[in-house]
Amino acid sequence: MPEFYERRRALSKGERTRERLLKAAVQRFGSQGFRQTSVSQLSRDAGLTPAAAYTYFEDKETFWLAAINTDLDSLRAEVVQSIVRSERPIVDYMFALVEGLQRHALARRVLVEGSPQDLQLVLNHELFAATTRLVAAGLAARQTEGTLSASANPEQLALALETVSFALVLAVVRAGMTGVTERVESVVKLMEAAMGGPPTANERRR
Repeated sequence: MPEFYERRRALSKGERTRERLLKAAVQRFGSQGFRQTSVSQLSRDAGLTPAAAYTYFEDKETFWLAAINTDLDSLRAEVVQSIVRSERPIVDYMFALVEGLQRHALARRVLVEGSPQDLQLVLNHELFAATTRLVAAGLAARQTEGTLSASANPEQLALALETVSFALVLAVVRAGMTGVTERVESVVKLMEAAMGGPPTANERRR
């Protein structure tokens, strides 16, 4: 069972304070961005003094990166929950991701106006990385079964598909590109061609 379904242990007072700060940071950074937000605002939103806030986060940059990871964690949990019973998990994951970004202002802001470092943080997050590993494992299984060519490299193909998927998300969110359904379905066709065909009946039951 995925880790985000596990029952959470009771948090200490310090951990609860840190969570309160992160919640305030996700909301404030999401609405105002990095430049227009100060640590004083974040600490005030959380009901703390700036001195107390610096006990948990070294500077505003540390706040920013932690807040991004927190919002991405939340977004991934929502997306994974939405595809638990899906017969097309990768396809529905992409749809749920694009839709979920409408509700996660900070994650969306990072994709729209984030620095290359911020975008790399998103790409390295489990939101994309876990899916890439899943695809690589699925491709390796297909190769064993003879569905995928023996000369193919599952890891390279999975990385290529991750790159295309990330580019699609950026295009939709950052450039406001329309026709999301058609574009996702087109990317899916590309994936299927690279993977040696659409999912088999056995794969859909896994």
